[in-house]
Amino acid sequence: MNSKTNLRTIVILITLVAVISIGLKLKPIVNNYDDFNPDKVYKVNYAYFFKSGDKDTYVKTFIPKDNSRQRISEGNIKADSTLHFKKREEKNENVRAIWNTANGNAYHSVNYEFTFEGKDQSYIIPKTFIKVSDIYKKYLEPTLNIQSDDASISELAKGLVQKAKDDKEVIKNVFDYVSAIPSAPIITLTDALTTIKQNKASCNGKSRLFVALSRNLGYPARIKGGIIAKNSNKRTSHVWAEVLINDTWVPFDTLNGHFAYLPSNYLEIYQGDEFLITHTPGIQFDYTYQIKEINHIAFLKMNSEEIRALSGISLWGLVEGGIMPKSSLNLLLLLPLGGLLVAFLRNVVGVKTFGIFLPVLIAFSLLHIGYLSGIILFVGLILLVGLISYPFDKIGLLYTPKLVVSLTIMVGLIIIAAIIGLKYNITWLTTLTFFPTIILTIAAERFSRATVEDGYKMAIDKLFQTLLATTICFGLLSWKALPSILIIFPEIILLIITSSILLGRYIGIRWVEFYRFKPLFS
Repeated sequence: MNSKTNLRTIVILITLVAVISIGLKLKPIVNNYDDFNPDKVYKVNYAYFFKSGDKDTYVKTFIPKDNSRQRISEGNIKADSTLHFKKREEKNENVRAIWNTANGNAYHSVNYEFTFEGKDQSYIIPKTFIKVSDIYKKYLEPTLNIQSDDASISELAKGLVQKAKDDKEVIKNVFDYVSAIPSAPIITLTDALTTIKQNKASCNGKSRLFVALSRNLGYPARIKGGIIAKNSNKRTSHVWAEVLINDTWVPFDTLNGHFAYLPSNYLEIYQGDEFLITHTPGIQFDYTYQIKEINHIAFLKMNSEEIRALSGISLWGLVEGGIMPKSSLNLLLLLPLGGLLVAFLRNVVGVKTFGIFLPVLIAFSLLHIGYLSGIILFVGLILLVGLISYPFDKIGLLYTPKLVVSLTIMVGLIIIAAIIGLKYNITWLTTLTFFPTIILTIAAERFSRATVEDGYKMAIDKLFQTLLATTICFGLLSWKALPSILIIFPEIILLIITSSILLGRYIGIRWVEFYRFKPLFS
């Protein structure tokens, strides 16, 4: 057998092994497919500790329920036998959990545990809002702590709408004003008027002021309460606001700057200006929220043990065992796939790039920074390095010292940009973490070398072709399910190897050549 036959046999055998192994997992995967696709999953535990009084004692709290962006498992309750539990649906659509006891002067503990699966949700705000129905009239009325009819609120609201052209600008002006109020960890109740007077507030004061201004301007608004889920034990809950826009309740978090957006770790528990926990006055009471993030496969209704049992070839144990963080494993698995895509673009399509893996790494950086802002920042920094290098070329500075100076200046500019972003709350300027900075620095070094070897014109041409390959890679890597698919089916790496071997045997005309030599072909 010659070498070509041997290679063909090896490719066929590797492909068969990969396809058979993948096929054995498909049936349980399909049977357990979950179309909810949460971004984050947490185990949440309400832990309450109290001493009952002389008479009947109660502890009340709200518990979450399912909606379009979150799914809640059935709660698991652990409490001593002297406590009586009941769950009650309330008129405002909240669900309240109540524990009470007639056993006086005794210590009690309650653990209410459930699983919270959450998704990011953003909303597109139209310029003009439709007129609201009378059934939402109560969301326009003032309350004890949301004084929407007060003269101070009216005067402030009037000033915020003077230059607004439409409803969207009105809401944006109100949001920007309340967001700009300095945040302070005030644990006591702060109403809307107090927030204006002291010009500082926590989430509850800011949200009440936002709701008050919205109601004063004729937009139905309400308070929404819950918990920001993080891997920790915490005692703080969180509130934000919602405005009724074209029959949809749209969230606005003025404390954390979320405009018409709710992150995946926001656990929604109740609506209305309520307290998350209430209890019999005067009793000894303490509590904590115990929260633990759970590693999960977004599109599967399977626990960790079931995922590991899919086959002997599984990478899920690396994540569950804490051997490798999921983000690092994702990068490791996506790198060969991105490399194959770039190799196809270079060898078959005819796109010229700075290296094979650099477009993939830049695409990873854009996942952290954001595509549009990342591309602008990337192109700006690369071109800046070229401009900085120019005067050093004139004075005859050697290539390596010149590059060190240029890249050091670039790193300094990145740090300055991050400081400006932090000071003026420009989020995308503060997203330049260590990894994206390193990638941008490597890209700048490649561009600088190309300007020396090929000239500025060819270097810029290759830069934009690299950006084209980066954009295609970004589109592939943005598919949220892809990292999980690679973790469940690591056999895909074998298919990448065989595909790369076949790609290496390609000796046809590149696609761009068909366009370049079209007159000749004709």
